[in-house]
Amino acid sequence: MRAHIFCALATAGALSTNNLRDARFSCSIVGDSLLAGLVAGGEGGFEPVAKVVVNELRKLILTPVDVRVSAEPLRTAGQVEVALSEELQARTPGAVVILAGTNDLWRCDADATFKSLKRMYDNCAQAGVRHVVGITLPPFTADATQWFSIVDLPQRIEQTRSAVNDDIRGAAPVLLDLAADCENDASTYMQPDGIHFTRAGYRALGLRVAETLEEALLGKAPPRTAIYPGSKKPPPR
Repeated sequence: MRAHIFCALATAGALSTNNLRDARFSCSIVGDSLLAGLVAGGEGGFEPVAKVVVNELRKLILTPVDVRVSAEPLRTAGQVEVALSEELQARTPGAVVILAGTNDLWRCDADATFKSLKRMYDNCAQAGVRHVVGITLPPFTADATQWFSIVDLPQRIEQTRSAVNDDIRGAAPVLLDLAADCENDASTYMQPDGIHFTRAGYRALGLRVAETLEEALLGKAPPRTAIYPGSKKPPPR
């Protein structure tokens, strides 16, 4: 049954079960250091989220998987928007995964950040991308912000993050609520530096991206809370 459902969703043209394996599911992952997988703490280096996504999708769907990544540390939402524009000029993937805005929180301008994200969602739709996944911003508690507590910067950053996430929840065509996942399972999504995850956190994020894409491909409502490795159902709300 899953093969036939995926057959109808994976490509614009009709496919038969005979040529299903000739199809290719393409996905673009665009964002900042969180989708690149920059590891916090003493471990350092990267734990590529896309590697987990590819491995999981190969287990979940029958067609070959083509995942391209354009994610770099320190990118602002505007820079991610430019990178996505370049990607859409080069090809039209079947799905796009977007996580941006972390590096804009310092500006405390939720409206400007979300406008950039909304343009990205709209540009994907106009380009013919079938599944557009928007990811909410995880907690941001970098130690450096504490130096500015006298001007309430940590509180303003949190207010901005909350406002941006509310907008993402309302506008993302397919939602991956990473912020809620982090709140429900802080031990898995540990952030030693207050921004980036450990290797285990990035592996969990990769699993969530793959699960969300699978749900979208099957035409189901995307999961709104995490289903963690080894668990059979989401944690209670």
